[in-house]
Amino acid sequence: MTEPLVFEHDRVQLRVAHGIFELFERSNVIRTYRTPLSWVRVRAQLRKRGTVMLHFSYVVDLDEPIYAHLMSSVSSLATIEIPVTDEPLFRAFFAELAELSNRPIG
Repeated sequence: MTEPLVFEHDRVQLRVAHGIFELFERSNVIRTYRTPLSWVRVRAQLRKRGTVMLHFSYVVDLDEPIYAHLMSSVSSLATIEIPVTDEPLFRAFFAELAELSNRPIG
């Protein structure tokens, strides 16, 4: 893997370096989330106002999808809200991370 792998879009930076995934969001308060890449779980929740909430948490099983659409409620350690039109960009980055970490994408 070429290190670090960085995705930046608007106020969000996602970064993987040395097997560690990091999320940074610039808003009124700088929010972060940091975990081993193999533990990352992201669930996308479509909102009524044309946005998607990305919920970041930890996997229960190491072979579960790194990224999937939310089917039920979820507890999260970090969330970011993005325009629904930006969701394919984020999904593509997580598809790349899924391949790097030998995990599926939902």
